[in-house]
Amino acid sequence: MKQVRKPKTPVSTWIDEARAALIEEGIGGVKVDRLAARIGVTRGGFYHYFEDREALLAALLARWEETCKFLPPLDPDLSPSEAVDWIEMAATRMVEERGYDSRFDMAVREWARSDERAAAAVNASDEERIATLQRFFELLGHPADEAIIRANTFYFHQIGYYAIGVKGTPAERLQTAGTYLKILCGQRALEAARAQSPSTSEERRVRLIA
Repeated sequence: MKQVRKPKTPVSTWIDEARAALIEEGIGGVKVDRLAARIGVTRGGFYHYFEDREALLAALLARWEETCKFLPPLDPDLSPSEAVDWIEMAATRMVEERGYDSRFDMAVREWARSDERAAAAVNASDEERIATLQRFFELLGHPADEAIIRANTFYFHQIGYYAIGVKGTPAERLQTAGTYLKILCGQRALEAARAQSPSTSEERRVRLIA
């Protein structure tokens, strides 16, 4: 009888388990032997994909950069009213954690405290996220010097929310999201932007996520 060879563990499984270990145990838990035990295989399969642990950590960091997106793409040509739609969509996305995993993000930030490569990636990500928020506030009508302050305030508030582990169900958070946006974005600016277009069409929604 011909022996059926057991398929190799996919490379994605090793990265998935590394991500889970990072979240649960910190960077100290991301070790080849421990990951092999979590998966239920020998460590030999690891070296089919990775030269060493450092190569796995590079892949894990790349996974974070590719999949943990704090904000959806922002079209720089949006009108003020469309910019309001964008921030409301972004807020809902944050609450529901669609495309953004706060636990993964916080775990990478903790890792960055002791690793220069992770720290560089986090700094670059923070700069990109804040720059996107600054562009949003400028689209809303705020001058550049005020837009950057509002961008920092918005971002530091949200990251701080996750960092200190504020509890609340998605439904509870969505109920208060509108009030937070009024405070962080400026109620007058939001109202002026919405007044330009009293209704939101499906075509505008499609443009926002295109």
